[in-house]
Amino acid sequence: MPKKRDPGAIRVIGGKHKGRKLEVPGGGDVRPTSDRAREALFNILSHGDYRTDAGPLPMGAKVLDVFAGSGALGIEALSRGADHVAFLEQDPGNLKMIRCNAFQLGETGSVSMLQRDGSKPGPTPVG
Repeated sequence: MPKKRDPGAIRVIGGKHKGRKLEVPGGGDVRPTSDRAREALFNILSHGDYRTDAGPLPMGAKVLDVFAGSGALGIEALSRGADHVAFLEQDPGNLKMIRCNAFQLGETGSVSMLQRDGSKPGPTPVG
């Protein structure tokens, strides 16, 4: 019988924060990117011909996590060496949880939060 996952938490699967628990919104409105999907995406980026000056992606990259929800994808990118992640999310509760996770991981200086609808992001903030 497969293990049941705690619906209120997931783990970072690679990089400097590997194994660290992330809190995610409950209630089923947010479906965090699965471990397998995140692992597949980052394997493609790190082993393909996708590179930055710092090395294979996401090393040294600036990442945009649109429809961020739990923020798992962007936080995984930070764990694997991204320089900065901008989280675009409409729900203020989800943004608060992402901010809390970034704080727990010591990554607050590497994130930006934009409360917006990902399908209508509007202009880039000045500053």
